[in-house]
Amino acid sequence: MNLLYLGLLLFVTLLTTLYLASSKAIFAFSDWTFHAARVEEIYLNLKSGSFFTFIAARTFHNTGAASFLFYPYIFFYPWAFLRFILSPVNAFYAWYALVTFATATISYFSMKAYSKKSLASFIFSLVYTFAPYRLYLGGAVFGEYLAVIFLPLLFLGIYEVLWGDKKKWYLLAISGALVAYAHILSVFLSLEFAVILFIIKLITSRGISKDRIKSLLLSAGVCVFLVLPVIVPFFTDFIGQGLSSAKPSISYTMGPRYLLLNSFSAQKGWKLSFMLMLTILTAWAFIKSRRNWIIYGLGLFACFLTTRYFPWKLTAGTPFEMVQLTARYLSYASLFLTILLALGSSSVLEEHVTGRKKLALSCSLAVFMALFSLSSLSVYRDTLKHVQDMPKTSANSTQPAPFKRLRDYNYYNQFNYKILFGAFDYMPKSSLTSVQKQNSLLMHQAYLNGKTLTLSPLIKANQISYQVKSEKAADVDLPVIAYKHTTVSVNGQKHAFRRGNRGTVVVGLKRGQNTVTVGYKASPVFYLSIVISILSWLALLIYLVKFKAKYAQ
Repeated sequence: MNLLYLGLLLFVTLLTTLYLASSKAIFAFSDWTFHAARVEEIYLNLKSGSFFTFIAARTFHNTGAASFLFYPYIFFYPWAFLRFILSPVNAFYAWYALVTFATATISYFSMKAYSKKSLASFIFSLVYTFAPYRLYLGGAVFGEYLAVIFLPLLFLGIYEVLWGDKKKWYLLAISGALVAYAHILSVFLSLEFAVILFIIKLITSRGISKDRIKSLLLSAGVCVFLVLPVIVPFFTDFIGQGLSSAKPSISYTMGPRYLLLNSFSAQKGWKLSFMLMLTILTAWAFIKSRRNWIIYGLGLFACFLTTRYFPWKLTAGTPFEMVQLTARYLSYASLFLTILLALGSSSVLEEHVTGRKKLALSCSLAVFMALFSLSSLSVYRDTLKHVQDMPKTSANSTQPAPFKRLRDYNYYNQFNYKILFGAFDYMPKSSLTSVQKQNSLLMHQAYLNGKTLTLSPLIKANQISYQVKSEKAADVDLPVIAYKHTTVSVNGQKHAFRRGNRGTVVVGLKRGQNTVTVGYKASPVFYLSIVISILSWLALLIYLVKFKAKYAQ
């Protein structure tokens, strides 16, 4: 049955993706320009022969912003590689299909390992993968979108360590690492629920065995080794460097009425599906086991966290403000409530359906979910029909990127606009103290001998060069951010520099024409972390092969 169900999941994936791709356009809203610029930088660096990307030399207005150092991007490589064989729009939708099918497949096998039921796993995968909130994330919010792929595997790992087979600790290590490589904030959100589950374990089991504690610590330790390349830059380049990050604040919460009523509408967005809302209203009537009551409680609590009735004001000044948008908890609400929906509905169906009827039912469920998803995506398609194309603007424009339509012929127009959300993330705080400073970076303005110069950058991978002519020896303040491992050369010779009041590179020049090149050279510790991480993944793979062989005996 696995092949049948995976085939049906692939069918729904392709149908929904082709429905979007047939528009031959993309709606650039929310975080789209931030992530699209990162993918463009990776693609252009790959094209020039550089595999690693550290700073934004070609995008982000050539400011050298280091969002690549502090925001994981490994899962964007498939999108970047697809750019070599497909047009920009088609490359995105091909990547979108890959992510969707990966979500469906991991969801299916995670639920199969938990429930041991194929039909329940199929229903879970369908409802979870094509949930309205996940469809919304797939339009632009790609950090969360990628993290959602691995949440079912992550909570399967937590279950195995705390209640199931503790020898499967590796599931938690692997899934935790994959979430970290997708979206750091999702690691924090997942830890919240992991702590709740740990407390529930202590209460319901009146403690926890030493073996389970060992498995928990082992999975955490291995996970750290697996994600060292994500962790190390924070220690080598972020801590103590006066850099900014995404602004911590709770900027939006929903009312219960909004969540309830909005969930019964067809379109994608910040909501649950009507199926999950019905699960909330009816699940209590058929839940029998303590385990399912716990899952139900977690689903309700996740919904509660999205609303303004949770005392979010009390979190001011705490790490919990990193959540920013409480709608992020909808991914967790969808996960827990979909487990109940899948278990309950599959039990009822399997009592009355066998043989060929089961095949017909499975196909019908796939068609229903495909139609439901197409209905959810129809508003997006309608938007693409009526919104205007993104117009051209100057290369150093300070105008925020508008919510407009992108096609292959105007795809590159977006990179000349100021990125709407995240343009100044991970820059020195000193560069953000005024709009004038921010705009001076976007407009490539340098300061020399009391004069303002507008310079044109010469770009290579992780490297920005400027031609600067000075009438006398003087310091030049370039529109490129200075980090701990920034490198500077003048006329081909390594040169000392300091950080200016904009957080930018300031370097002393001799009289005459000078070529100043600003680059980034990662710490040797970073490359060591990559080696350790790769060896850890290989060691874990060898362990799994031996473990499976021993387990099979």
